[in-house]
Amino acid sequence: MGERVNASRISKPRHEEPIGGMIVIDEVAAFWNAFEKETGEKVEARSEGEWFHIPIRRRGLWGLLILTNKTFRFKYVPEDLRSSLYMSTAISGEPRDEAGFIISRSDIIAVHAPSRSFLSWVFRSAYPRSSVVAQVGKRSSTYVFAADPTNGLVAALVKSSAAK
Repeated sequence: MGERVNASRISKPRHEEPIGGMIVIDEVAAFWNAFEKETGEKVEARSEGEWFHIPIRRRGLWGLLILTNKTFRFKYVPEDLRSSLYMSTAISGEPRDEAGFIISRSDIIAVHAPSRSFLSWVFRSAYPRSSVVAQVGKRSSTYVFAADPTNGLVAALVKSSAAK
């Protein structure tokens, strides 16, 4: 008789899909597809990063920075979830899951990105700090964050800000 095959050992074909300028696979693609469906927004760029909700602190909150066709947002990722993906960077008194921000792209009045000179690349931190200035009514707010400079999120923000 034939050998029994354990279905769990059969590898599934990898499904790759471009989302936010990056190729993503299976579960990750499902996450971003669900995000787009839930928000009704198209992801243009995304990055892991740090939001300095208190700009004078050396460390911020880690999570996802997401640029869509309508908004720029930060979604906090709790340390316990992050620890399985990245090196643990526990911050005492981390807030709950709802920490973050959502800025309408039409409210963004300026984007400040670090210089890209040779010396800035030599002496920069892994994720250099950038900032977005948004104005809602008469109130102006500055959002300081650090993002992976290689994935295009900051460049896309600068480009969209310059197009206004």
